[in-house]
Amino acid sequence: MTTTGAPMPASLRATLRTIRHPAQATPCPHCRATTGRPCTTVSGRRPLPEVHHGRIVAHARHVAACGRCGAQPGRPCHDDGQLRHDTVHAERHAAAEEIS
Repeated sequence: MTTTGAPMPASLRATLRTIRHPAQATPCPHCRATTGRPCTTVSGRRPLPEVHHGRIVAHARHVAACGRCGAQPGRPCHDDGQLRHDTVHAERHAAAEEIS
């Protein structure tokens, strides 16, 4: 049964929205969740309350340059020529949080 009544005011609707992690602006390489969608179990059946670590790393790699190794957005961090495929430097992670 549905009821009809006054529409919800925009100011109230804005306070009820779910707070999203900034990394949700990047697709998840772990569970393959698309941009704007929550991370899920690998089977895709259940949404998770948190985002995967790999998605946070991918977001930092996508939006911020690294202050330690000089890697530009979109490029992985490196340590003396060795690429860091699964992690980013703490400086890059902090810079991504400031941007978001």
